[in-house]
Amino acid sequence: MQLCRPSLAMILSVIISLACPGAAQAEGLRAEIHGGYDRLSNQSFFSPSDSTFRPVEGGVYGFGIGYDQPVGKQVFVGLEANADFSTGSRCQVNPLVAFVAPGIFESCLRTGRDLSANARLGVNLGTGRTRLYALAGYSNVRLTSSFQMNRGPRTGLNSQNRDGIRAGVGLEHGFDERFYAKIEYRYSDYGNRINRNQALAGVGIRF
Repeated sequence: MQLCRPSLAMILSVIISLACPGAAQAEGLRAEIHGGYDRLSNQSFFSPSDSTFRPVEGGVYGFGIGYDQPVGKQVFVGLEANADFSTGSRCQVNPLVAFVAPGIFESCLRTGRDLSANARLGVNLGTGRTRLYALAGYSNVRLTSSFQMNRGPRTGLNSQNRDGIRAGVGLEHGFDERFYAKIEYRYSDYGNRINRNQALAGVGIRF
């Protein structure tokens, strides 16, 4: 039986495909969906005391669009915009009120939509399909507060939008030239002792 010996052209084509399988994925327009864990710390709303404060926790989900541009062979830069929504909600009795009149007055805070615009800077790892990046930008979050007296209907409903700065890191892997998956950590600071931590996973497509 005659064995099939690979030709030089076949060997070169395999080497080239292994050396730069994801070169095209680092460039151009992309869109993605993502979701994960959301934790908002708002000590100014609930209590100035660290011992009694409890964060607002929940899930986060949303979508984003962006554009990436290679800078050299290993580095890329990009811009992105995201629209996210949170399920986080927390109700808490003020410790002073609870001491005077237990169960009389309860305050609640709910996290709403989050709009952000970020710049990204990253490097290709290994063959180029996996990329490590950092991000920094702007975030605008909506917070809704309400109050409950004597366990009756909630009153004093109030929504406010807060501007803040955002930073984060992420790891992205391309399955081919179009489809990719990522994991990402974000930190946002809205001032007045309000900050946010998020851990996300997402999938996307490049056009």
